[in-house]
Amino acid sequence: MRLVKGFINDVCENADKIFVLGDLFEFYHGYEGYIYPWYADIIGSLKRLVEKGKEVYLLEGNHEFEMGEFFENHTGIACAKELAVDIEGRRTYIAHGHRFDRFCLGNILKSPFIYAVMDRFGPALTWKIAMAMRIFLSRKQKPYNAKVKEAFRRYARQKQDEGFDAVVLAHSHMPDHAFLAGGDREKVYVNTGDFIEHGSYVEYATGEGFQLRHYG
Repeated sequence: MRLVKGFINDVCENADKIFVLGDLFEFYHGYEGYIYPWYADIIGSLKRLVEKGKEVYLLEGNHEFEMGEFFENHTGIACAKELAVDIEGRRTYIAHGHRFDRFCLGNILKSPFIYAVMDRFGPALTWKIAMAMRIFLSRKQKPYNAKVKEAFRRYARQKQDEGFDAVVLAHSHMPDHAFLAGGDREKVYVNTGDFIEHGSYVEYATGEGFQLRHYG
């Protein structure tokens, strides 16, 4: 988390809007009146950005299971599964990118029944179970896979066919930046990749558009 805190201080401090594209936490399910103490520091850093007047959004990844009203009210961070936002006239779709992956266990587990079980178990027991299952939720190291990369590009084209000018995703762990032909204007797809392994992230600036950057 030290790397993430450094990124927040060095990069996010200069941004107007910050979109965290999921899997920020090893596991998170929101409970009323409770913040996981081992995440308090990084959550506090994001909360301070909100207090400085910045808009901060957390897009649920396959490691986040309903952040809950308490988390949003306590931090001021807006949580969503996907977003459609206007960025200087360009309709932009932003999401973690796991929801179209039918083999992702996180998608199977995200159900009202599982959430009810988590609520009944409470944070301590749920955390222990989640840590026992984390090897199945996501692999830490994902090797380059051309088929997966192309699958994400196809999904981006699908969203662009729905009317989006730009698509920003994560989940694949492979940084990507592609211009996809469509209609009367150039359309762009970017994937943040893996921040821990590549230090990669996406930045938007007036006059430059979406750019894939590297931190550290």
